[in-house]
Amino acid sequence: MKIIKGAATPVLALLIFITLVLLGNAALAKSFGSSQNEVITFRVAQSKASNHPVSQGISKFAELVKEKSDGKIIIETYHDGLIGDDREVIESAQRGSIAFASSSTPNMTSFTNYFTAWDLPYIFENKEEVYKAIDGKPGDIIREEMEKSGFKVIFFPDYGFRQVVNNKKPIKLPEDLKGMKIRTTNSKIEQADFEAFGANPTPVAWSEVFTALQQGTVEGEGNSYSLLWDTKHQEVLKYAAEVNYNYSSDIVVMNKELFDSLNESQQKLIMDAGKEAVEWQRNLANEREAEAKQQFIDYGIEIYEPTEEEMRTWKQTAEPVWDKFVVPGIADPEYVDIILETLGKSKEEIFK
Repeated sequence: MKIIKGAATPVLALLIFITLVLLGNAALAKSFGSSQNEVITFRVAQSKASNHPVSQGISKFAELVKEKSDGKIIIETYHDGLIGDDREVIESAQRGSIAFASSSTPNMTSFTNYFTAWDLPYIFENKEEVYKAIDGKPGDIIREEMEKSGFKVIFFPDYGFRQVVNNKKPIKLPEDLKGMKIRTTNSKIEQADFEAFGANPTPVAWSEVFTALQQGTVEGEGNSYSLLWDTKHQEVLKYAAEVNYNYSSDIVVMNKELFDSLNESQQKLIMDAGKEAVEWQRNLANEREAEAKQQFIDYGIEIYEPTEEEMRTWKQTAEPVWDKFVVPGIADPEYVDIILETLGKSKEEIFK
């Protein structure tokens, strides 16, 4: 945390700089958190491009904090992986080197395996279910769990549903993916999804996916329309199947020790800004996804929307993934039941 006061000697400025480097935001908050006239500057970092809806939601959060605090709390935003990838910035926030960080939730499973349940195919079938779970008991359980690892959850930006895209042939049913090399994340569940669909899942670092598609190392991938368009993947793709096999969320966290060092009004201000930011961001994310889908169509990408019966086939093909991962120590069965209860449905209803 950086503190700016009216007049500081060069020696004092040097001491503050050294303290920032050695002790990080949390220690500084304890040392300088009492003045009513100070301007406090925090940093938030994440890896997505600055024009992505997740990034824009984080920028909106920073804007709201500045507005609500009358300029007394400034949050500097660092997008595009300027400070590090998801894992690096989250670990920096945990240490207190930076105040805030954002990551996709699959990268947070090392802190709590509850996030693994969110990755299960078709556990969320639409955005209404996503928001109901995140804003309800399932989300609250994760918020409490994250505090044990030193994080205060501020909000969950909406990332979107993943679709199956490729540059080889039209895909209507899982059987059409047989033998195809499909890029996945390091998520074991996503890899199992594509194994169930009959494809050859191939984990590739995100920064290398465009080239891998260009060179034929992989023939397809799974991702949201908006992220694919914003990273120009339409240039190396020809077909898309809108199957919503997985929902991805992001998470914005603050170093818990630093959050606790703030006074009650500052804490409330930050949390209120997070609530407003996520509402604004969700609307933006949904609008952007629809816009990106149309951009794909206009570009010439062939998008196939499965019939109700075909969607049933996609779901039933993915059902064995639940049998493999909904076990103690991975996707905790009790937590999965809490999600389903919150949504008012059962596993049987999803895969019937």
